[in-house]
Amino acid sequence: MSSEELLAEIMRLYEGLEELSYYEYLGLRPGCDYVAVRDGFYARAQRFHPDQFVYRGGESLRQAVYAVFKRMTEAYNVLLDPELRVLYDAALVRGEARLSEVARARRLTAEERQVHNTFARIYLRSARRKLEQGELRGAWVDVRLGLTLEQAAPLRKLLAEIEAHPGSPGLLGRGGAGGGGR
Repeated sequence: MSSEELLAEIMRLYEGLEELSYYEYLGLRPGCDYVAVRDGFYARAQRFHPDQFVYRGGESLRQAVYAVFKRMTEAYNVLLDPELRVLYDAALVRGEARLSEVARARRLTAEERQVHNTFARIYLRSARRKLEQGELRGAWVDVRLGLTLEQAAPLRKLLAEIEAHPGSPGLLGRGGAGGGGR
């Protein structure tokens, strides 16, 4: 991309702050997978990072680049989180280009803050919800999947909590109720 094309794209994105979707900011199609979201963000982040423009153009260009990069980061954070993405896709259908600040501000629990891998955190949240609903097998599967991504203390603690339940899938495979091997 030439310098002129890059500047034109920055201005297009800057002028579209109120109308363009998160997908457009990352160069993606709705319905894309999480790998595409990650790859789209990193490709765009290299091209549009504000540090690239410290010595280029004037203050107005730097402000435009910063605003565009900030929106790309917001898009990445929303589209990578399955719960926020569902909310965003519904907002998009209603004609809203951005997810509301209130919806985006969902805070992590103290337990979730101890899990650094985004997907491991999603599995933790899902396992906790399934355990609360009495779905032991689903909770056990989710926490085990989370542990394949990160050996975080909250995941290990939740696994122990699940396996302490009578009839837990973890007990079934170790000769507990129902017997049988794995």
